Amino acid sequence: MMKQEFEELAKVKVTEEVYSKVIEPMYLATDLPKREFIKLLNLKALAIQEGREKDIKKMCVRDRSGYMKTPNGCYCHIRYVELAGVDIATGKYIVKPLRDKDFRKLAENGHDLDLNTSFDFDYTQCIDTRKKPIIL
Repeated sequence: MMKQEFEELAKVKVTEEVYSKVIEPMYLATDLPKREFIKLLNLKALAIQEGREKDIKKMCVRDRSGYMKTPNGCYCHIRYVELAGVDIATGKYIVKPLRDKDFRKLAENGHDLDLNTSFDFDYTQCIDTRKKPIIL
């Protein structure tokens, strides 16, 4: 399978380096048909899409009491994370921590990085990229 054919079937653009060093060796190591091979790839989890826009979400991390606000009225903790996908078996969100350059980009784009109470999902609904629960 050639790079152009892979991009057409997978509907994703990859660099020549990623294709030659990652995708092609994996494909050659299997005896799967092209379409089956592409179905097995989790393209978001592999993060092979160079320069793609990250899906950044706010995750709520509650205190150990389980309340949305702590007993003294403080806000719950909000963490910015990258949504990498959804685990079909458990229905939980797969999240990755953001790097410093991601925070700088958010600030440059005018996102409010101060504490507030809005969030996209709770940490109990999330797992990390190794499919382990997020532990406080």
